Amino acid sequence: MSTTTWHAWFDGATKHSNPGIRGIGGLLKGPAGERIEIFEEIGEGTNNEAEYAALMAVLDAAVTAQVQDLVVYGDSQLVIKQVMGEWLINAKGLVPMCKTVQRLMDQIPKVSLSWIPREENTEADALSKKAIGVIEQGPVDRAVWTNVTEIAKPFGLSGVAFGKRMDSAKLREGGKPTQLAIDKGCALLVENNFGHQVYWHRKLLPAALRESMLLD
Repeated sequence: MSTTTWHAWFDGATKHSNPGIRGIGGLLKGPAGERIEIFEEIGEGTNNEAEYAALMAVLDAAVTAQVQDLVVYGDSQLVIKQVMGEWLINAKGLVPMCKTVQRLMDQIPKVSLSWIPREENTEADALSKKAIGVIEQGPVDRAVWTNVTEIAKPFGLSGVAFGKRMDSAKLREGGKPTQLAIDKGCALLVENNFGHQVYWHRKLLPAALRESMLLD
């Protein structure tokens, strides 16, 4: 392995559905131990758009860091093959994104793209999901995270009444956490076989309602 080569990984994710709220994740590692993490929520769109946006973000970071030699890894065959000109781009919205990727690549003297299986792209995947408040299935600390009904009990409210206050505070919409709730740390989405399980923070959720003057 070259002592001057940087390595980057990218991934995109959507929340609840595709299209949906998108998150991008990227990781840039340098030969001297440099490490640049990227994770950002970028609004509504498709998963393929998120993948392109994630690739753009890591390339932009590499250009900013004046990287001269870069290998980029991703698990999206579609994005990599379209950028390399091996596959046609059927979705018109991806055309300008592909051109932006190619322009960024032109600014790096030596750069290549490599496809890897999803199981080898775990760090970028975790960052993309972190951006939209999603974590992989695993143990959840039930002393911290629970459901709305449990949180409502000490306040003498039903889960329904408490939920209406959450809706008024724009922490929930259609029964699902909003980006505001995730940004405040009130909600946790855990992947499962059926999509996502939602948990709410026992302390931060009431605090957010007090902040909105919807809870004593």
